[in-house]
Amino acid sequence: MLGHSFTCNRPHGFTIIEIIVALLVVSAGIIGVAALYTDRVHANTETELHVLAVKLAEEIATRIAANQAGRIGYIGTIGVICDKAAKPKLAQDAAAIEASCWQDEVEEQLPSGLGSITRDTTTNPIAYVVAVSWSAPERSTASYVLRVPTPNVPTPN
Repeated sequence: MLGHSFTCNRPHGFTIIEIIVALLVVSAGIIGVAALYTDRVHANTETELHVLAVKLAEEIATRIAANQAGRIGYIGTIGVICDKAAKPKLAQDAAAIEASCWQDEVEEQLPSGLGSITRDTTTNPIAYVVAVSWSAPERSTASYVLRVPTPNVPTPN
């Protein structure tokens, strides 16, 4: 009786329940990775929009700072149409057309983009405020604001 061995009739392999549990665990992992990837894509999109808004604001701020003679025209864009071929006689009119074209560019390049230029007369020296607002996809509204100080210009006596 020493040479007699016991055999087990239990089947080898996995049961259907074990396979389903393993699939659920793997699926949960894949969904988690996909969620992280989606968040990363949204973060990159928001960052790209913010960088573009900063670029647009800085472009017009540089123009405002450089155009001392027509600076006041940047805030008067109501009813002004962007016409790059126009040759206005007054520096203020040229600035108004430039600001109108800039506002059109903001609207084209940013989702629900809005660009505005205002004049802050409560500061000394007077400053111009450039604001760029947009709506990121599936997010709330974001904005970037830039103040453009103007140097004190002596008034003629």
